[in-house]
Amino acid sequence: MKKVVIVGCGLRLLAFAKALKTTYSRTHHLAALMDIDPGKMRGFARWMELDVPLYTDFDRMCEEIAPDLVIIGTVDVFHAEYIRRALDKKIGVISEKPLCVNREQCLEIREACRRNPEVFAVTSHNSRYRPVAQTLKKLLDAGTVGKVLSLEYHEMLDRVHGKSYFRRWNSRRKYSNGLELHKSSHHFDKMNFLLNSRAVEVSAAGGLLAYGAKAPHKYEGVHCHDCPHKDACPDFFAYEKKLFDSDMYTPDMCIWSPEIDIEDTFSASILFENGVRASYSLCAYADYEGEIINIQGTTGRLEARQLTYKSNVDDVHNMTSVPVESIKLFRFGAKEPEEMPIVRGEGAHGGADAKIFSELFAVPPAPSLPSIEDGIQAVLTGDALVRSIREKRTVRVQTED
Repeated sequence: MKKVVIVGCGLRLLAFAKALKTTYSRTHHLAALMDIDPGKMRGFARWMELDVPLYTDFDRMCEEIAPDLVIIGTVDVFHAEYIRRALDKKIGVISEKPLCVNREQCLEIREACRRNPEVFAVTSHNSRYRPVAQTLKKLLDAGTVGKVLSLEYHEMLDRVHGKSYFRRWNSRRKYSNGLELHKSSHHFDKMNFLLNSRAVEVSAAGGLLAYGAKAPHKYEGVHCHDCPHKDACPDFFAYEKKLFDSDMYTPDMCIWSPEIDIEDTFSASILFENGVRASYSLCAYADYEGEIINIQGTTGRLEARQLTYKSNVDDVHNMTSVPVESIKLFRFGAKEPEEMPIVRGEGAHGGADAKIFSELFAVPPAPSLPSIEDGIQAVLTGDALVRSIREKRTVRVQTED
């Protein structure tokens, strides 16, 4: 039985806790929680009905619990610190994405892995496990479109999902370094996975257009729950107080705050080591949710859609979601495109969570898991986008450049 601890009681780790309590309870024991925010940690434990020790001190928890595995889901900027500390204590690590937030932290994590090569360490990039991504991977590896020449990847966040990032700590660059890391690292990992390569050069542009103090808006405050305009503001948001029982942080910060300093839209041209040219874009204020991936090869083209349309109602909780997933293959010379079958999974993220959990919590863990180096490559690409946008120049991605 492996003893597991959670460090950083963020929303994403609710899914990990549920999996450990149910599907993997015979092989893994969730032994403790640790977070610097006691209230947030209490809310997490209460929400998940966990009767485990709660710690605010990492070293003390490790000494008293002696865990075999640490799952890290803190605010992004602190991932690197806990990865390093866990590895140096010879404790296995699963880090939620992004692995870290910048180039310097990537180097620190690489060095920690070099010091502790025998210790298990992976990144939980679940997006590569989604049915569309898995199907595309099989088609590309089979040579269905010949040699890949170019790739287009467009990510749309709707006005429910997109706004959520600007209500939370993610909207402050000092904590996340932007959606280029927190959100797009998933996509950069998926691109590397599909292309069997890594990015070497990035040229990007972006801005803050739909949120923040300079965007058109009528009301402005600090937090929704105590805002004087909450009864009139169409962007009022009531968070789940049972889960966020905190005096330090609440996920209802004003989306028009002048403190927001990340981009809500950006695009990039990316050159990969194998010569593939890619274009990437993200919009955090779209009318629908999802991604479009087009891959052009020497003998054909793949066009993938993974979208979700929602009914246009004011009550977010009563929206009806309409998922649309498809992959079309266009062969040179063919009159009609072919619809490619997609093997769909069940559960969160189109079955991706169940798939990655089955590998993370296998005994022993599956060798096909996204490695620490995979996580580093996704972060290096995201950090290169941020630097390219801010410095208005083309940026080399790899640390040896």
